[in-house]
Amino acid sequence: MPSQFDSRIERSTNAKFPAEKGRYHLYVMYSCPYACRVLAARNLKGLEDMVGLSVTHPVDQRTRPDNENDQHMGWTFVDPEKTPSVTGMNDMHYPTTGCIPDTVNHVNFIRDFSTDIVRMLDSAFEELAPSKFQLYPDELGGEIDASNDGIVAEVNRGFFTHALASTTEVAQINLAKFFTTIAKLDEMLARQRYLVGNTLTEADVSMFHTLIRFDHIQKKTNEQQLTQFQNIVGYLRDIYQTPGIASTVNWDHMEFAKVNRLPDAPASEGPFVEYSSPHDRAALA
Repeated sequence: MPSQFDSRIERSTNAKFPAEKGRYHLYVMYSCPYACRVLAARNLKGLEDMVGLSVTHPVDQRTRPDNENDQHMGWTFVDPEKTPSVTGMNDMHYPTTGCIPDTVNHVNFIRDFSTDIVRMLDSAFEELAPSKFQLYPDELGGEIDASNDGIVAEVNRGFFTHALASTTEVAQINLAKFFTTIAKLDEMLARQRYLVGNTLTEADVSMFHTLIRFDHIQKKTNEQQLTQFQNIVGYLRDIYQTPGIASTVNWDHMEFAKVNRLPDAPASEGPFVEYSSPHDRAALA
């Protein structure tokens, strides 16, 4: 779906939206894997003091709860009185509702596609960022794109078709298909530390935030478990222990969102992976 927010932050000081400290603000929801990918990019680049952050409630709420005819759902904040109002394009006022993540400057909404925002944070702030970490290095761009369109998309699609299945029977069928993809990923990770090259990239951040959500919702009674795939377990520990990543994970918000969507479902039994335990992934570098 095309976005009405398709502007870009650029390095040039003469750009319409130049990279500047304190000019941009990020709105994220911890229960959303796409928003957490962007939050991870902000942290890995060391932009915490340059790009502001507001965290929404883990579940969309009715934006006009007193109007029974308006069923629109959108962002809410734990303390909305402290959240700055936002003026969008053409001086139009926008309540804090919509698709997340969003990057906003003091005048306009900029972008709401997670991959675009990740790459803007990675490139536009390169000269200002304390960290020289690159999520999308030019020399690996083609391989990262192939990974995103390949194994990352397969795992993401498998997770959502299982998690959002309409019946238990369909969920089990989709789960079996998902683990076929997981086995392929585990075999890949037996040979290499990361999905692309010898460094963590945006492909790994995307994969991580999908896999941990599956770990959260999987059941002890499942015939197959994520913990049976030791290369994936080590991979998840490796990424989780990378500075800036652990703070993008909020298990409580994930559970709150799941319970809201499936109020009759039992409480989640995961996560099962011990994310803070040692790993030996560096040996593959």
